[in-house]
Amino acid sequence: MKAQTVQKIKRNAAGYAFILPLVLYFLVFQLAPMLIALIISFTNYSLQHLTDYTFVGFENYVELFTNSVKYPRFWSSLKTTFFYILLTVPANIVLSLVVSALLNSKIKGEKFFKTVFYIPSVTVGVAIMVMWQQMLAPDGLINQLFGTEVDFLNDEATALVVFAFMSIWGGLGYNVLIMLSAMKNIDPSLYEAAEIDGAGAVQKFLYITVPGVMPTVFFFLITGLISGFQVGEQMLIIYGDTTMVNSIYTYVYGMYYVMRRENNFAVASAMSYFLFIIILVITLLQFAVQNGKPRWFSRLQEKRRESHAKQV
Repeated sequence: MKAQTVQKIKRNAAGYAFILPLVLYFLVFQLAPMLIALIISFTNYSLQHLTDYTFVGFENYVELFTNSVKYPRFWSSLKTTFFYILLTVPANIVLSLVVSALLNSKIKGEKFFKTVFYIPSVTVGVAIMVMWQQMLAPDGLINQLFGTEVDFLNDEATALVVFAFMSIWGGLGYNVLIMLSAMKNIDPSLYEAAEIDGAGAVQKFLYITVPGVMPTVFFFLITGLISGFQVGEQMLIIYGDTTMVNSIYTYVYGMYYVMRRENNFAVASAMSYFLFIIILVITLLQFAVQNGKPRWFSRLQEKRRESHAKQV
């Protein structure tokens, strides 16, 4: 008995030894900074108060929500971020569904098209942003093709739409591969039964393919919202920390501005935790809706079984 216990402890110790580096990385570089930022958000910590900072409670949060003079872009940056999400998340889901369905229809050159779509996903993000910056410049390729001189990245009317398009283009390949894998896991007999009943391509797509990939759509919805709320890196690559057009002043860029330009680490930490609460609430609501809605695919399978039983 003791020999078995010692052997079990050795096996467990080996497993813990393998995961120890990852656990240490999480504790030191992720969990610890999160806790430190939470503590800082309740103080007046800044470059002016590096050593003499004091505990101020929820003052930073109250200032963000109520002091529009001191933080004039707080609510507008949230509005811009929500608008960016509305531009990107639905488009990503719809395009990945349509493109994946086309690739799943046994077209010639499926591997070639998958490779072409996936190339942006394996390209360095900075290189992609620099490429688009050159193409969208007033004297860039896009303006030369259409004979115009529009400054897409510095025009209030076009800047956010352009960034949304770049995000959709860059993430489409990854989404298509995931969605295509989900489509290939759908039971082929469902399509056969639908063809027997006289269903066309559109009907099969709407009543079999879409319900069959709903878990993947839900995954895209969750990850799309999270990444949408965190958008800001692209703006920093293009504009740096200089003043940019108001229409793309997102929440994360505003958080960076408060920390980097105003040197107010406490308020920036408060902004980060307010963002954490927003993402958490929206994610929980999505899970609640997902668990409470009708199970279309299960009902479809049940109908297929009943139809086969009647035929027999």
